[in-house]
Amino acid sequence: MKTIKKIKNRNVEIIAPPSKAHTLRAMAIAALADGQTVINRPLLAEDQHNMLGCLKQLGIDVKLKDNQVIINGCGGKFEPTGMDLNVGESGVTMNFLTAAACLSNKPVVLTGSARIQQRPVDQLVSGMRQLGCKIDYLKNDGFLPIKIYGGGIKGGNAKMKGSKTSQYFSALVISAPYSQNDCLLECADEMTERPYFDISLQMMSDFGVNAVNKNYKEIIIGGGKKYSAREITIEGDYSSASFFFLAVAICRSQITIKGLYRNSKQGDKVFVDLLTKMGCRTDYLENSIRLNGQELIAIEQDMSNIPDLVPPIAIAAAFAKGKSRFTNIGHLRFKECDRLAVVADELNKMGIKAFCDDSSLTVEGNPDGAKGAIIDPHNDHRIAMSFAAAGLVTGNQQIDNEKCVGKSFPDFWERFEVFYE
Repeated sequence: MKTIKKIKNRNVEIIAPPSKAHTLRAMAIAALADGQTVINRPLLAEDQHNMLGCLKQLGIDVKLKDNQVIINGCGGKFEPTGMDLNVGESGVTMNFLTAAACLSNKPVVLTGSARIQQRPVDQLVSGMRQLGCKIDYLKNDGFLPIKIYGGGIKGGNAKMKGSKTSQYFSALVISAPYSQNDCLLECADEMTERPYFDISLQMMSDFGVNAVNKNYKEIIIGGGKKYSAREITIEGDYSSASFFFLAVAICRSQITIKGLYRNSKQGDKVFVDLLTKMGCRTDYLENSIRLNGQELIAIEQDMSNIPDLVPPIAIAAAFAKGKSRFTNIGHLRFKECDRLAVVADELNKMGIKAFCDDSSLTVEGNPDGAKGAIIDPHNDHRIAMSFAAAGLVTGNQQIDNEKCVGKSFPDFWERFEVFYE
């Protein structure tokens, strides 16, 4: 249990932690590439360690050295040293390796935690089967554990739905260059979380392979291609920075965060814009952002492409004047927890009226009436960090299972101390 006291330091400067999304994609692509890739300044949180552990099981040589990850790629053909690949709680690892393990020279079993076995993988398995891969469900149809027989990806056409997550398309497109024939991927509905797909395409390009994206409806990848190993430095993470921007917004303080690129593909960079829309003052400096918290006003916002920002923006709304509504976020029910229900329930504990339906969240701001509470983040890192920021206003906020932040931000609590220095 972590107790959060009221803020003391109201003028803060930090360096943004490395990007979770960029690190995971760099690791997956480096494992497929020809030659040795050096990843500088990687994020090494739980999801990344789960990814690296699975890559080692697939026969990939991985070394950690001086804030670097060094990966010797397999050239598109994995030679597993064991059968079981445990992805832990990592949805990205689950999805990326569901596709990549089809390039193995022998069968493997993909499994993970109890919660990850409740997160659907049916669309991606369907897509891989359409491209000639053999995958069996070992327990419940549509969910892990699954047996992936390997032997390569034939290619061709595949149709999947992307309304729950763009990870299905990222997973398939990253492995598709090693298919025997060209691949045409079709999105049968509307793809959510599009910025994460953009990061996948950008990272593929950085390693020498380009895909054609036709308005997120059709994606074309040529077969018989290879990634080239390279040295890459991971940019700062807007998602992780959002909790610090949130803190100063609701505390009406100031922060400067270095290492954030204004031209980044990260969708979560719009969090700064949302806070500005709510009343904060923002200054863009060279690869850094300064934000001054002001009196906040309520907003309405479609969050379909930026679902990871829902917990922190909901906290901002709790301290704003008026009623805020966040829409098109039904896919949040399939994350580390049911984020819609949990955010609403925990806000109500704090004296903030909040309620959700199947695809939206409404928060009635109460800047002067919020109180500290015992928060159950339901093992969700983003909920724990968002409600920690709220505690800087209320004081006496207690975060249960505080170690769950290790999934994406292992030194969060050490960095959070900057508000008391």
